[in-house]
Amino acid sequence: MIRKIAAVVLGIAVAIAIVAATEAIGHAVYPVPADLDVQDAVQFGNYLESLPFGAFLFVLAAWTLATLGGGLLACFISREKPFVYAAIVGGFMLAGTVANLIMIPHPLWFSIIAVISISIMTYLAGSIASSQMSSDEDNREIL
Repeated sequence: MIRKIAAVVLGIAVAIAIVAATEAIGHAVYPVPADLDVQDAVQFGNYLESLPFGAFLFVLAAWTLATLGGGLLACFISREKPFVYAAIVGGFMLAGTVANLIMIPHPLWFSIIAVISISIMTYLAGSIASSQMSSDEDNREIL
């Protein structure tokens, strides 16, 4: 039971760390103006509209890499039911993403791609872990 809880907690923690690190790099490449008032909806909306495509790619990369990395870690720690553990981390990431998309206006294309790519990364994490676990079992049978 402890392994299952640790798998979920560590998977989500690593996902959050990947988002923070990747978005920090994105903010270094595309710095937020010092005079930006994020409480002013009009000013913040204008700022978001002025962001280059690359700035959105950093956020998209952060969310998708976090889903994949956190999901894989949860799968490998749990050592069982990889799609379940990938789905738990992926569900957490999807919930966070949807909340972010609701609170902060994003371009429609970005919102669609973010939701789809998180879903794909969730499935990919489960699939990679499942494949790896199957090959590990096959190797144990040979030995």
